[in-house]
Amino acid sequence: MRRLGFVAGLVPLLYPVLVHAAVVTGWPGLRFLALAVLIVNVLGPWLIRRRPVAWLAMFVLIAIAALSVHTVDALVFFYATPVLICLALAWLFGRTLLPGQTPLITLVARAIRGPLPGPVARYTRAVTIFWCATMLVMALANLCLALFASAEIWSLCANFLNYLIVGLLFVAEWFVRRRAIGEYEHMSWRQYMAALRRIDYRDLRHG
Repeated sequence: MRRLGFVAGLVPLLYPVLVHAAVVTGWPGLRFLALAVLIVNVLGPWLIRRRPVAWLAMFVLIAIAALSVHTVDALVFFYATPVLICLALAWLFGRTLLPGQTPLITLVARAIRGPLPGPVARYTRAVTIFWCATMLVMALANLCLALFASAEIWSLCANFLNYLIVGLLFVAEWFVRRRAIGEYEHMSWRQYMAALRRIDYRDLRHG
């Protein structure tokens, strides 16, 4: 189980590298590997739990991927993936902003701190809105790149720049938070990251 978890952790890192290599070289073998890694990445949580249906689905989908490399342009799958991921993340944040729901970042903050003061609750709601809007903008940007940019430019943006932007925004939000609600923020960056790792994110679904 531990080995499967380690492999599953490497898969998301391997996928963008394989896609970029496949786009640059045009080699069908790399396209197949990238599709196979994408399939494993999507099914990863169920594969780790050794679900027979997930393992069967993986083998079937990988077989389909092997055929698709030679019958349809695999780039269609690669172009669609970042758009769908960003839309899924926008939905993940956005659905918690609906009436009667608790904003996702508010839930995360509660899991770390417990009950939140009013200013912190309002700030975490604003951050949830920010991430929802950011994901929608990134989905649109990835779609435009897929439609109008060269494959190489699209790949550099979708497979590397996207992650860099998200990482920079995540760090920038930390500094904004220190200024916006500094009187309530007593954790260091290291303590904050450690707290994020300790959260059981499955419990957040129950509010």
